[in-house]
Amino acid sequence: LPVRFNYDDNYFNHKFQGMPEHGYTHIVAGILDHPNIKLDLNYDYDRAMNEVYDHIFYSGAIDEYFEHELGRLDYRSLIFEKFSAEGDYQGCAVMNYTDESVPYTRITEHKHFSPWENHDKTICFREYSKLCEPGDIPYYPIRQVKEKALLESYLELSQTQEKVSFIGRLGTYRYLDMDVTIAEALLTAKDFIECKLKAQNLQQL
Repeated sequence: LPVRFNYDDNYFNHKFQGMPEHGYTHIVAGILDHPNIKLDLNYDYDRAMNEVYDHIFYSGAIDEYFEHELGRLDYRSLIFEKFSAEGDYQGCAVMNYTDESVPYTRITEHKHFSPWENHDKTICFREYSKLCEPGDIPYYPIRQVKEKALLESYLELSQTQEKVSFIGRLGTYRYLDMDVTIAEALLTAKDFIECKLKAQNLQQL
């Protein structure tokens, strides 16, 4: 991992970086507002749905899809501690803390993600890392030797699901930055449409 001792907000050194002016929520809301999309919330996924729909794009944890029948994949989870302050608390969006004596891993000060806005006060979050347990939100896949071997078994099992595509950080058990996430979503949609059109053409022959 790169180490630096300055107030550079960039997480990595991509040539082009940016934040949506109105945030990602605004972008997703615009996508979901399309007339061809019907949004249902607060439903638990059930594999019986595979028989109802032509295709499922599953973005949940791949081991959870199979009800952990081969074992649980390990993840890191997070605990967020919110606090407020006057003015500017730390001078940048994210400050990492790597000293063993500090119990949290970083502090995020969100107003620095949108420097075109002006705020007299500030809201920050301390992040505490923990091993993901049942009921926790899985954030980061732990891709070590044991987990990779178990993942291979789940990937083999996933090949038996003809009407399901496993996508995203949890569905593929990979750490994905937002640019990769968006690119893979677009590519997945493109490949799916092409496969569907090929299948329709074959049926017409």
